[in-house]
Amino acid sequence: MFEILDSDLLGRNGIILSKKGEIRTPAFVPVVHPEVTKNLVDVSVFQSKFAVDFIITSSYILRRRFSDKKINLHELTNFQGPIMTDSGAFQSLVYGEIDLTPESVIEYQESIGSDFAVPLDLPISKKDSYDVAKAKIHETILRSQNVPSLIKSPKTSWVGPIQGGKYLDLVEKTAIETNKVDSFSMFAIGSVVELMNDYKYDTLIDIILTAKQILNPAKPVHLFGAGHPSMFPLIVAAGCDTFDSAAYALYAQDDRYMTNNYTYQLADLNEFPCNCPICSNNNPKDVLKQKKLERKKLLAAHNLYVCQTEIKNIRSAISSGTFWNLLESRSRVHPSLRRGFNRLQEYSRYLAKNSTSTKKKGILFTSESDLNRPEIILHKNRLKNLTASKRKKLLLISLLNDEIKETYEIYKVIKNFISEQPDILKNFEIWFVAPYFGLVPIEVSDIYPLTQSVLVKSISKEKLQEIIFDSIDLVKTRSFQEIILLGEIKEFIRLEKESNLLSKLKTKIKTFGFTISEDNISDLTDIFATILA
Repeated sequence: MFEILDSDLLGRNGIILSKKGEIRTPAFVPVVHPEVTKNLVDVSVFQSKFAVDFIITSSYILRRRFSDKKINLHELTNFQGPIMTDSGAFQSLVYGEIDLTPESVIEYQESIGSDFAVPLDLPISKKDSYDVAKAKIHETILRSQNVPSLIKSPKTSWVGPIQGGKYLDLVEKTAIETNKVDSFSMFAIGSVVELMNDYKYDTLIDIILTAKQILNPAKPVHLFGAGHPSMFPLIVAAGCDTFDSAAYALYAQDDRYMTNNYTYQLADLNEFPCNCPICSNNNPKDVLKQKKLERKKLLAAHNLYVCQTEIKNIRSAISSGTFWNLLESRSRVHPSLRRGFNRLQEYSRYLAKNSTSTKKKGILFTSESDLNRPEIILHKNRLKNLTASKRKKLLLISLLNDEIKETYEIYKVIKNFISEQPDILKNFEIWFVAPYFGLVPIEVSDIYPLTQSVLVKSISKEKLQEIIFDSIDLVKTRSFQEIILLGEIKEFIRLEKESNLLSKLKTKIKTFGFTISEDNISDLTDIFATILA
């Protein structure tokens, strides 16, 4: 069972219920070696010291090490929470053919007490041709369809593998067919590690969202093989509820020190930019002097703290409705992350469809990418569904100037003027043209986030033109007999000269140019009274 508590973009704060305890989502799932002595961080303290709810280990390594010897997975790993085991499929991608059958993989994972298990699938390599990849997903689908007839233990939850790699139609095909298998309580997207190693985060977003648009939204989605914590917000925003990574330990092997945004070589640090227990009690020079194994352990523990801290940042941002801000901030860390963020924005309509209409906090609009926020898309959708009034006159008020940071007071002044002078404006529709939002009819100006936002007009000339053209196009769909355009109208006049913006409206429109700002709000009522007299 998956209970969703809060959501923002496609990120979901929730709880996955399992027989071994609750998994809070989004969840970072550390990869651990099934032999405890080979782990750099003591797995027995994962829950108490690192707040780790969920781990993943390799059933392939377990079987190779212990053969058919009876083992208890939780006792062996020293972890009493939920454990996922992979099928051995990734090892086949790395090492070539392995001696496993779909039937034996299912039987073995049930026998060792895996809480979440994956049937034997066939990952797609970046070198695979389309025909090879197609044959692999065909076999993966057949194996997934056979799972219900092979499982015997009700204690194990089965995870449906989604393969296809860069071939999005194959990802779609796998998702469609796997989604039909009721025995899967969770899905997992694979064949992405090589893409992430090549920093192809834009392709990664395509893969995740191709699958997400098909898979049952009531079931959580896992991503096999995440990487650095700077990319966690991106994959959560695309809809991954859990994701595993061994990077916290692998980076430590090479003396690499993680932060939320960057990676540093230990030798390059003069002090630790972190207050985790490791960094609070050590300094870089002292850690460098440690024996190699002890140094690795300290770095791995720090890196795990960083991964978990980023998860807490994400959960907090989802809960407060500020996830977009965190996501954009992280996207500025690396050009590849920015490309991933830009690709995510191409799915803005799908993101809006799955976003809540109100949030706990207002919005800070600071850059052009904010034009693709779900709140903007939802506002434009509301405009399309507005019922046309019988009023034949339009008062169109342009707020497209740099002086305006908040529109709430301006909307308030106009509403007060209407209530005090009902006869003057009784035949007028009153619409605003605002940065980012475009057209704002006064009737909807109280709807979130139109008066719960702060604006910094970081919009290019081209995007400003789009807002103006879209606004005038909507005006043209109504049969107004008279239009009064006032406020910041320089761009309107320029576009009229360059592209005949106001064609079909010239005989109906009157223009009055002046700058509206927070400083002259008190004068607006006198200005309107004079113009409308």
